[in-house]
Amino acid sequence: MSYPSGVGKKFHIDGSVRAFPGNTLICHLDQASELSGALLALYETLRAHRLSHLYSLLPPSSWHMTVFEGVVDAVRTSGHWPSDLGADAPLRECDESFEQKLAEFDLRLDPPFNLRISGWQPLVDGIGLRLEPSTPSEENNLRGLRDRLSDALKIRHPEHDAYVFHLSIAYLIRHPSPAERNGLQDLLDAALERMPAAFRLGAPEFCRFEDMFEFRRLLYLERHD
Repeated sequence: MSYPSGVGKKFHIDGSVRAFPGNTLICHLDQASELSGALLALYETLRAHRLSHLYSLLPPSSWHMTVFEGVVDAVRTSGHWPSDLGADAPLRECDESFEQKLAEFDLRLDPPFNLRISGWQPLVDGIGLRLEPSTPSEENNLRGLRDRLSDALKIRHPEHDAYVFHLSIAYLIRHPSPAERNGLQDLLDAALERMPAAFRLGAPEFCRFEDMFEFRRLLYLERHD
């Protein structure tokens, strides 16, 4: 029997969270925002839904948009691990190296970032909103920031240029049947109509994580004018 990609890596078959340590650069969603309120209503619906056996919900406190992917301890191949660290270096050494570099990194931008919702991601690995910068200028700012972070941290992921901004609220732990997929998609599409078309995110945070349920901030990226 096959499972979605998160099972066996980020989640157990029963939906409980697995250890999956690493680091990342994200913008947490403001829990007082209009979007957070709309997502929280959807979260409660999904938690009690008859299809809840299909997914594992992420805690609202963890909701975020990834700006730059960072590393995962279990994946140390070229493009997934910094080129200036040995592949056998402890994760803690990578954390410390990134933290030192990012403390000196010039954000060169003035958050908040303006985003818009462009729909749901396909129901393949999880439930997540697909996001887009709200203007060409904002797109250039965020893509340029990703390029500069890649240079500073000596890591360029294989999907760097094609990366799709998103905000995940759940991981699939079972492949839905066609009928289940349609039912879940209808629920999500109805919820989308109650969400704001645009929203804002604050300054990027360098975070350490042990699993997908909590992203612990080590520092904010700052402008150094």
